[in-house]
Amino acid sequence: MAFLHGSPHMLAAESAWRVLRAEHSRMRELLTSIDSAMHHGRWRAGPQLAALRELVHRLRSFEASTHKPKGVVLLATLRGRSPEADMLLDELERETRRCDELLSGALGLLDDAERGDADAAAQCAALLAEHREMMLAHLDKEDTLLRSQTARLLTAEEWSSVVSSISSVVARSA
Repeated sequence: MAFLHGSPHMLAAESAWRVLRAEHSRMRELLTSIDSAMHHGRWRAGPQLAALRELVHRLRSFEASTHKPKGVVLLATLRGRSPEADMLLDELERETRRCDELLSGALGLLDDAERGDADAAAQCAALLAEHREMMLAHLDKEDTLLRSQTARLLTAEEWSSVVSSISSVVARSA
């Protein structure tokens, strides 16, 4: 569905995507911080590992409590609109689950690394690198493919509902 520049439909869509893109930017910053901490810290108990653990927790918390709740109505509204959209949503859901698994595994391995297990440190680094690569690709898909699908398939009323749900999440977290 095409819409006119400056129409209420487009304004609602742009408002929603502006919020989501800002969150994606924050998540990319956190991923960069994790990567930097991983490569510049020592894999021994102490402030470097504590800082890495804090960054991983911050990313996980931001995604779960800030980002995901804003997408619930958007994704539910898109579901069932086209086979292509459903395939994309299924793929995004699988990637999200895998990213969650990778972060959980990395946090467990951080415990072992803090106790001096060099193998655990290497495995943790590998999981965090895999997570970073997958999450960056996932965010790019949301910014491009998901945005394209929503622009094509959602109506002005649906965009209004999406923006309203995002606003209510923002209000609850303020």
